[in-house]
Formats: sequence, C-alpha cells, structure tokens
Amino acid sequence: MKYALATSLNGEDKYPRTLHEPKYTVEKLIYRSLDCSLQVSFPRRKTNEVPKTTPAFVFDIDGVLYDKWCCLPGASRTLKYLQEKNIPFVFLTNRWSETATEGATWIQDTFDLTGIDPTQYISGPSAFATLVPRFTDELVLLVGMDAERTKFVAEYFGFNNVITPDEIYAMYPNHYSGFVPPKCRLPTVGGTQIKAILVFDEPKKPEQDKNLITDLLLSEKGVVGTVSAENGKGCVPNGGYQQDEQPGIWFAVPLAFRKVLRQHWFERTGHHLLNTTTFGKPSDVNFRMAETQLVEWHHKLHGAEAPKIGTIWMIGDNIEADILGANIQNIHAVYSWKSMLVGTGLYRPGMLNGRSRACWPTFFSTGVWEAVQLALRQIYGVHWWQKGGGDWDAGVFDSQS
Repeated sequence: MKYALATSLNGEDKYPRTLHEPKYTVEKLIYRSLDCSLQVSFPRRKTNEVPKTTPAFVFDIDGVLYDKWCCLPGASRTLKYLQEKNIPFVFLTNRWSETATEGATWIQDTFDLTGIDPTQYISGPSAFATLVPRFTDELVLLVGMDAERTKFVAEYFGFNNVITPDEIYAMYPNHYSGFVPPKCRLPTVGGTQIKAILVFDEPKKPEQDKNLITDLLLSEKGVVGTVSAENGKGCVPNGGYQQDEQPGIWFAVPLAFRKVLRQHWFERTGHHLLNTTTFGKPSDVNFRMAETQLVEWHHKLHGAEAPKIGTIWMIGDNIEADILGANIQNIHAVYSWKSMLVGTGLYRPGMLNGRSRACWPTFFSTGVWEAVQLALRQIYGVHWWQKGGGDWDAGVFDSQS
C-alpha cells in the first residue's frame, strides 16, 4: 500500500497518510487506528486539569498477552504501566483449567507482576458459580477431559455434590457394559438423580459421554437407568422430550462437543435439543461478571473517592468472542464498552469481510501496548481522534470517546 508523508504546521514530516482517501469502511477503520497509533505522545493537558472519569480494561489472554509458551511483546510492560497509573483492569478468558486463585498466581508469575487479585481473573467456567445457589447440594454431573480437575474446580465454586461419567459407568455396569473396566466398578446406588450437567471442556470419551447425557435427557426426572413415559407423546410440547424435569446442560465455553451432542440427540429423537446454555465469551453472563468484578476492583484501588469509570475497553484477538461480546455488552451495560482488535493472535487480514457490524471493533491495533496507549488517548478531548485520525464514516461506529 502506498503512503505519503503528511506535513505538520512547522513543515516537518508528521506521520504517513495514504495517497488516496479511504473508500471502504474496513479501510477507514484501519486508517483511523493507524493514524491515532502513530501519534507519539499524549496531547498535553493543564496541570490542574483532572479527568472526571477513568478508563478501564478487560484483557483476553491468549493471542493478546500470551502466545503458546511465552509472553507477547509489550504484555508485561502494559500491565505494569496500568498498575503504576492505578488504572483498573481484569482478565476475561475462555481458559478453564485454573481457578481464579490459580489464574491470578499464573498471571503474576508469567508477567512478573505483584498484586493481582483473584477477582481480576474471569474464566469461561467462572459463570458456573452463578448456578451454585440453585444446585449447591444437588447431584451435578461434570463432563470434561480431566475428571479430577473438573471436580476440584466445581468444588472450588461451591458445588457440594458432584459426580463424573466414569463414576456412573462404574456404578451401573449393567447399563454401561464395556464403558469401564471391572476392577473400577463401584457399588450401585439406587435412584441416582442428576439435577444439572456441567460440561467444562471437550470430553475425553465423547462417544460414551454423549450417550450418557442422551440417556439422562430421556430419563424420568434425571434418574439414571429410567426412561420417561412422556417421550414421544405428540400431544406434549417437543414431542414429550425433555418435558419430565430432566437436567439442563451448561457448557463452560463454546465447544465442538455441543454440535456433536445436538446432532446425536436429533438422530435419536427427531427433535431439537432444549435447555442448553453456553457460557464463556461472547456470553453476556461472563461479560457482566467481568464488568461487576472490574468495578469492584476499581473501588478497592481508589476507595470512596474513586472516579467514575468512563469507558471499558475490551482488548482481544477473536472477532466472534472478544469483539462481538463487548459490542453486545455495550447495548445493555451500565458502562460504555468499546473494543480493540489486536493482530497478534487469531485475527488475520480479511476476516472482517462480510461480517456483521456487531463483530467490528472500535479500533484495530498491532499489539497490546499500542492498543492500551491508543485507548488512553481517547480521554483527552471529546473528539481527539478526529484531529489525529481524520474524519471518517461516523455512521459505522459510535464516535463518542
């Protein structure tokens, strides 16, 4: 792409501009982000001028701060900078294996930080905690790759009565012959009633587990080994399926296993699967948790004199998780949400083509440090970006900063 150098008032080269005016909306988004990013310093404000609001940040982890086995450039610097300035931030990830306490410790160790609080770490399964008041002492089936780990995390949230698929197979060998070795069999417990099914990640035994879940959805009130008399009744909604107090299913994050289970259920019953909920990004439940815990952390930092949060910036690399979730949250949230798409993770040029406007970010940036600096500049002057980034199609995004 061809660039020409724009000239500042004193005649010096200031920053590159394209030789032609942006024609397409994606082009305008990139140019606006690029021009703003190339401003070297913050616009100066008077020493006695105090911002009435403060920005706040929500960070995805993988692809934004971390890449497989190492920190991404600028990640540690960015987080330390925000801590130094007492600007609140939290982490919102679809990782699942860490508890909030473990996640906060991992963040500190990985990015050489101190003072990271567990309330700053929100994972996909964190939303399971919202189900605890409803199922505290009820029997809950946990599905995932690592049975012991799922039990540990579920009990951390506050579920007191949990069971795994392998334990059910071992308790009911007559129903699930071949699913478990004889030496692992457990005493059969009559009337085992499952009240909820929590799927943490892709199951270790998807073929077996999809059959178990299907059996429970065909059962009478979720009791293992039973079959509901309502199944197949044409006079009952949904053909009588899932109309007899069978357990609901909650997925920690969007999983491929969801599609497998839905297809298997349709093949068995000819009806669509009901009573399923998917947490994790872009779920509004997880974004609401992030907003709530971000505000709580902000008040911990600043106490009663805490300035009002003006804008919450979601910085992510996934259009359909980070950006979409932030844009949806902005519609219903108490606070204004804006989004920043970074190019260090999943995003590749062209991915926005043909996408719904709901998947479009407010800005695009090359990395997390640049993204945070660009976001912080928006608090200086209501329309500062128009001075630095040029006038663009304000009809696409909200131009209020």
